[in-house]
Amino acid sequence: MIQRKVTIIPADPAKESRDIRKKHLRVAPYCRVSTDTEEQLSSYDAQIEYYTAKIAENPDWTMVRLYADEGITGTSTRKRKEFLRMIKDCEKGKIDLVITKSVSRFCRNTLDGLDYVRRLKRLGVGVFFERENVNTLYMDNEMILTFMMSQAQAESESLSGNVQWGHRKNFRDGKVYYSYKNLLGYQKGADGQPEIGQEEAAIVRRIFARYLLGQSAHKIAADLTADGLKTVRGGDVWRDSVIQRILQNEKYMGDALLQKTFSEDLFTRRRIKNDGQLPKYYVHDCHPAIIDRETFQKVQEEIARRSSIRRTSDRTKTELGKYCGKYALSELLVCGEFGSPYRRVIWTQKGEKRVVWRCINRLEHGKRICKRSPTWDEGDIHAAVISAINEKLDQQEVKEALDMSLSAALAGNAGEMTLQGIEGQLKKLQERQTELLHLAFSAGVDCVDYDEEIQKVNLEIIQLTAKRTEMSGQQEVDRELELKMDLLSDALGHIPSRINAFDETVVRQPVSSIKVLDKERLLVCFRDGEEIEVDKE
Repeated sequence: MIQRKVTIIPADPAKESRDIRKKHLRVAPYCRVSTDTEEQLSSYDAQIEYYTAKIAENPDWTMVRLYADEGITGTSTRKRKEFLRMIKDCEKGKIDLVITKSVSRFCRNTLDGLDYVRRLKRLGVGVFFERENVNTLYMDNEMILTFMMSQAQAESESLSGNVQWGHRKNFRDGKVYYSYKNLLGYQKGADGQPEIGQEEAAIVRRIFARYLLGQSAHKIAADLTADGLKTVRGGDVWRDSVIQRILQNEKYMGDALLQKTFSEDLFTRRRIKNDGQLPKYYVHDCHPAIIDRETFQKVQEEIARRSSIRRTSDRTKTELGKYCGKYALSELLVCGEFGSPYRRVIWTQKGEKRVVWRCINRLEHGKRICKRSPTWDEGDIHAAVISAINEKLDQQEVKEALDMSLSAALAGNAGEMTLQGIEGQLKKLQERQTELLHLAFSAGVDCVDYDEEIQKVNLEIIQLTAKRTEMSGQQEVDRELELKMDLLSDALGHIPSRINAFDETVVRQPVSSIKVLDKERLLVCFRDGEEIEVDKE
């Protein structure tokens, strides 16, 4: 048999795996402390004292530093900044041994725990678990460590289940959790319950009022930013999405919808929208309201209306259109022939720009579909609409005289009003109340000019409401007279006695549509059903 010659090439000492079991060790304790500020401080100080003494007792150990995370979660390392910092320091060769109280303190996720232990072991860094008395540097297999980490994970899953059960039990009992840092207009009161913060509440009321006056969420956000008002978190810039969430938050009318979202699983902690996977709980009148229910409901209806606008152009990729809060005519002006909306167009002729409105069908298809729709200058449309509204306002004076006569006729003997008379007075007061609130919102948060009159009107409403309740059991409501009162108290209460210039907000309130009849005539349709034909001036 031929004897083979073998030459041994020695290993490169710089490339050999580090074996630190017989050298002086740089040690880093890791712990998770309480989230309560006072408990956190005492726990942190106590552990520094404990580990400083423990490491000092061993002449072969030197403390690097203590790494400590708040005890928010042990199942995920994503939010544990100090833990991740410790791993990076290990990778940089600053640490030889990590000491931690127990497996559950290091990680409650079996896969993550084993992954980090293996990663550190490849770097020659050991992990010593005090309670279990396990040092990964002396561990030949991972079976025992895997079992201990699985047990810690099972404890977390059990604890999480108990916490979720407790929350859902509280939901069923109507207990509401308030996140004040994200809830504009409310603050925690002395009794632990939410109370209204007047400065922020004024901003909330302004948002709701401006939305009902036709402004878009983008416009409202831009105005709040321009006025220098702070967001709920103290920011300077308002976002459209923030305005939309405020407008749809039922907490502003005193209610709370619980379990809108839920945690998908214990480890990712990702919260997803509850679309029926779990029950929801609606709690009525659980805190003071900033917005009355009627206003809140009107806003929800307006949101639904705007989001359901159908597309009017073949150039729109989706079936849904887009609400335009900038120009009232974008929603109101339609072709008298087919009912197609008109679009604002800028023409340039001989270097001069001219703003006109044209039928969308005519713009996109020419005369093939819409043959007779005329083009109108924007200035002519504005003048015609102002004329129609002023004509309507002249009729309003007659209406108010009839309204006063009817209210006097509805008064009972000896000056005592009937239920119908009280209803009429309440309607007037409520209209005045809304008008004053709009004026106050427009003037800004710091304006107090209208406070006294608002309080006076509120007091009169409360007194008349109490009187109505007292009388409701004694008299029957005359439906015919009530209908007449409703017709006489229609929706022009917020418009001045006469307007001289076109105002987008003013036009949106009474006008339901404007039909282009031909190149000389418009038909202005009001929300009360009246129509006024206007000729081009």
